[in-house]
Amino acid sequence: MAQLITEDDLDELELRVADGRGHVARADLLEKWATDDTAFELGSGVRRAHLLLVAAEHFEMAGELERALTVARRADEASDAEPHEATGRLVAILLALGERDAALRTADALRGSGSGQWWRHLHVAESFEFADELELAERWFVITLRLIERDPEHDVADRLIALSGRFRVRRDAGKPEDVLDAETSQLRELLGYEPIA
Repeated sequence: MAQLITEDDLDELELRVADGRGHVARADLLEKWATDDTAFELGSGVRRAHLLLVAAEHFEMAGELERALTVARRADEASDAEPHEATGRLVAILLALGERDAALRTADALRGSGSGQWWRHLHVAESFEFADELELAERWFVITLRLIERDPEHDVADRLIALSGRFRVRRDAGKPEDVLDAETSQLRELLGYEPIA
C-alpha cells in the first residue's frame, strides 16, 4: 500500500536543518515522493510540480546544479504544474550554471506570455539580483511593479516588495536615488519596516 504524503509531511521535512549532504538526501526524497506512484500517494494540496521544485531548490543549495536543472525542468513539465511556476527557479539555476542566454530566453518566455501573475515575475527579478545581474534585475522589478499596479487586489505591501527590490539593485549598481527610491524609503518608514541596509 502506498504511503500517503501530506502537507504536514512536507512541512516536517522542510523544518529540518540540512547541510550539503542533507540537502541532497532531502531532494532525493522529495523527488521520490513526486515520481514513485507505487510507493507514494500525494494527499490533498500536495502537487508533484511543487515537490519537484522544492527538490530542485535543495539540489541547487547543495551545489548539484545539473541535477537541480533536470528536476526543475521536470517540475515545469509536470501535469499539475501551474503556468510559469518553475520559471524563477529555472532562471536562477541557468544563471548559476553560466547559461545566461538560456536564462534570458526562459525569462523572456514569461514576459511574452501575458501572465499577470506578478509574483512569478518577482521570482525572476530576484534570481537576476542574486546572480548580480543588476540591470536585468532592475528591469524585472519594474515589470513586477507595473503588474502589481494593474492587479485590483494588490496592496501597498505588494508594491513595497517590488520597490524594495528595485531600490536594492539600483543602490548596488551605484545609481543615484530617484523618485521611486524616495517613495520606497517613505513607504518602509510609514509601514514600520527597517531602512534597506
